[in-house]
Amino acid sequence: MTTSCFAGSIFLAAAGVTTAFTIRLPPILPTKHHVHSSSSLFSSTQAQGYLDTLSTKEADDTSTSNFWGAPRNEQEIIDFISEAVFNDVSHHDAASNALNDNVAPTIDQHLQRIEVISEEPPLVIVHGFLSTEHCDDIMNAVIGPGEANDNGDNAKNQLKRSTMGAKQDKSQQRTSSTAWLHPEHCPKPLDEFSARVSNLSGLPTQNFENMQVVRYQPGQEFQIHTDHLDSFNDMDCGGRLATCLMYLNDSEDNESEESSHNNDETFTGGETFFHEFDRAVSPRKGSALFWWNTMERPGSKGYDKNMFLNVDLKLRHAGLPVLSGEKWVCNKWMHPLPFPHGV
Repeated sequence: MTTSCFAGSIFLAAAGVTTAFTIRLPPILPTKHHVHSSSSLFSSTQAQGYLDTLSTKEADDTSTSNFWGAPRNEQEIIDFISEAVFNDVSHHDAASNALNDNVAPTIDQHLQRIEVISEEPPLVIVHGFLSTEHCDDIMNAVIGPGEANDNGDNAKNQLKRSTMGAKQDKSQQRTSSTAWLHPEHCPKPLDEFSARVSNLSGLPTQNFENMQVVRYQPGQEFQIHTDHLDSFNDMDCGGRLATCLMYLNDSEDNESEESSHNNDETFTGGETFFHEFDRAVSPRKGSALFWWNTMERPGSKGYDKNMFLNVDLKLRHAGLPVLSGEKWVCNKWMHPLPFPHGV
């Protein structure tokens, strides 16, 4: 029997404190073919070690998926993400865009930086994960509740009241509106987003749910919850291993010059609050949060795709109420096994 995967929640409370680190990166970091002993970014010892690491990755195609299986320090996380998300994608985009002078880069390189909120369990913010233009494309692909469309009320890309859990229950604990985007609704942005999430997580795109786009209006929120539930282990795709949440517009605190110039609407409130780390993340357009929802991760001792996954309560989080304007986000959830009809 084929079973779909839906949003789930656990309502608990806790508090803790950790330190958030902000590290600025150069637009493009060296690849195996660019690193050498005289590199200004690496000493000769560091360069050789980095090349050895890359060679090991090439020899073992599971190394990327295993990266998150062991505890990592802040610099290891930054190096991995910069190579997996920024460097590889930037070179690919540059090669593609060289054929067409009218095509803008798909990543705003001047916005690229990484914040490590927690090393273990991993919780990171990847700024400049997707271009602001692609963020706009994703929002524009969503159909408003009152808009006419060829597929009637059953259109997946039409906003509807958000639900929770495997039974898709409506609740006052989650009061936003949700739409699901399939690749045909917004091909290039969704493909690029999925590719970057795959590079970041080490998981194949066939294990991803379709993109969920969420709109929060004033007063709407998602109270403290986790994205994985024990009951999700019974699904054919397994539980929700990891989450990538990306902001599609700016909060007033993070309004960019581009947003101001384009007269983009901003909002107040709506931070993503992680109780364990006492951190409220202020939304920034094109920035993505990434974390693992379960205690078990690919590469960890004893991990198996078919094993029972236990929720990591340290990653419970909340979408705080929006005070004014509209907040837009999108989610990509990942599973240990292929998700039916997902990308």
